[in-house]
Formats: sequence, C-alpha cells, structure tokens
Amino acid sequence: MRKVLVNAENGNYNIEIGKGILSDAPLKSYTDYAIVTDDVVYPLFGKNFPGAKWIILPAGEPSKNMRNLEMIYQKLMEYGIDRKGAVAALGGGVVGDIAGFAAATFKRGIAFIQYPTTLLAQVDSSVGGKVAVNLEGGKNMVGAFYQPAAVIAETATLETLDSRQYAAGMAEVIKYAYIYDKELHKTLMEGRGEIEDIVGRCCEIKADYVKRDPYDTGVRMQLNYGHTIGHAIETVAGYGKFLHGEAVAMGMVYAARLGEALGVSPAGLAEDTQVLLKKYGLPVSAEPGILEEALKILLADKKAEGSRVSFVLIDEIGHAVTQKLEAGQIQKIIKELCL
Repeated sequence: MRKVLVNAENGNYNIEIGKGILSDAPLKSYTDYAIVTDDVVYPLFGKNFPGAKWIILPAGEPSKNMRNLEMIYQKLMEYGIDRKGAVAALGGGVVGDIAGFAAATFKRGIAFIQYPTTLLAQVDSSVGGKVAVNLEGGKNMVGAFYQPAAVIAETATLETLDSRQYAAGMAEVIKYAYIYDKELHKTLMEGRGEIEDIVGRCCEIKADYVKRDPYDTGVRMQLNYGHTIGHAIETVAGYGKFLHGEAVAMGMVYAARLGEALGVSPAGLAEDTQVLLKKYGLPVSAEPGILEEALKILLADKKAEGSRVSFVLIDEIGHAVTQKLEAGQIQKIIKELCL
C-alpha cells in the first residue's frame, strides 16, 4: 500500500492507495455513518460495508443536482446522523462531489470520508476538498471547500470499469503530465507504469497544489487545464452526453491550439496532445455545433471576471501558466482554428 499525505491549511489527511483496503474500518471511530453511492457501485462493493446506512443515487452526472442534495439531507436526518457522525462517498466524482457538499453543510459540517472507485476520482476529484452540485446553467456552481478526513483508493475497483470510464480517468492523468510532470508524460507516451504508481504520482501532484493553494485562488487554478472549454462542452451537450474526462480531453486540445496561436505554447503541442489522448481512447474534438455553443457560454465559468477568463495554458510540457484572456479573443481564435 502507498500513502500520500495532504497537508493543507484547511485540513490534513492521508490518501491510502492499494489493493485490499476497501472496508468500513476508517468509519468505526464515528458515532454513526451513512454512505452515499450509486446504483452501479452499490451491487459491486456494498458488501464491504455490512453495517452501513445507504443513500443510493442513479449513476451519472445528472444526479449531481439540488433535488438529490435535499434528499441526502433528509436521509441523514432519518438515520439520526449527529454532529459526531460521518458521511462517506463510495463511487466516482459525482458521488464524491454531492456527498462532500452534503457533509460540508449538514449540521454545519460533519466528517467526510472518500472511497473513490473510478480512476478519475482516485487521481483527482477525491483529493483537495472541492465539493459541489450542478445548476442547469453551469457545472459545480454551488459548492464549498471541505477537506475529507481520509481518502481510501482501492485500486481493485478499477478492474470493474469499462473502457470508456477508464479512459475518462486517464484524461486527468494526462492533464497532470502536461501541467506538472514531463517524466509522467514520457511514461504515458511509452505506455509504461503500474496503475498504483500512476495514481500515487497524481495524488502527490494534487497534494502539492492543495498545500500551496488550498482555496484555489492562485497556482491551483492550473489544475483546470482543459476544463474551461471542457466544462462548457459538458453544459451545452447536456450532462451525461460526455463523461467529465472526455470533455476535459477535448478541452486540452482546444487549449493547446489556443496556446500555440498566442505564442505561449510550443509548436506541435496540439498534435502531441491528440496523439496521447488517442493512445488512451479519448476524443479530441467536439461536434462543430456543440463547440460553437460552448464558446458562447465561456463567461459562465466560475473563473470568469467581467469579460475575461482565467485560462490555463502550457508553456512547455510539464509546466503551466495562467493568463487572463478576453472571452471574445478565445472565441475568435478557436472558431478560426477549429470551426
């Protein structure tokens, strides 16, 4: 088993990564607990938590809404979870986000444990304390910063993922390579690396960003590489058409093209990005109609300020920069290059 310590101003905790670690042991120290999961994950791993009180959502991004959040609150009240109790998330990023926001706000905050079961959740969304639900007009528009008490990343759960879900997780792994770790980029291009080591390395990178910028106001924004246009694609396509990682993959290609056009990114970055994404079965472009509509809502992004958007670009493989760009400039360049 591998351990990564997250040491942040707003919370310290361990990420445990390995096989054979999925159990209710971390929950035994609380007065009581409920586990939020979905109807795909529960039949697979529910047996690992024999004493749990369950809250089961339909699988998929559309479940991350205000209606289900209220349902979770009601269930926690029915179950009698008190302020010394805990909420656990067993599943992917959708479950982790909504369960975490419920934990952050129920009785003004109770303990939260993450059991990420998808690759995307293990390498990214379960770490760092960003929890949220969606509104119809935008992804993660209602949220908080609320660090978990622990993250238990059971890598055996990854064996249950279909190829599309696994690929979606690899999109976030690839993101880390471009923004932070040139050696990871090389490893991925060569198709090397054990999954436990890859998950561990991504968690180390995320932990470093969280330590330096726990509230996502500075350098941590680099973790949004590919997400600005990616989130817009998710929104206009309708939650569920694309997996989050698929949208991020397309967003990274558009970001690379934009960076090259602005003279920030090295020539050939977009081609390099497409080669790597295709190697792991990820899409590299959206349908023209979806892209055009996505570009229209860039200013709905949480990082937008007036007419400008904080946009993450790669200035060399393994290093990122953030620039404030006019939304109109982004729209014009991407339209000219990609539509």
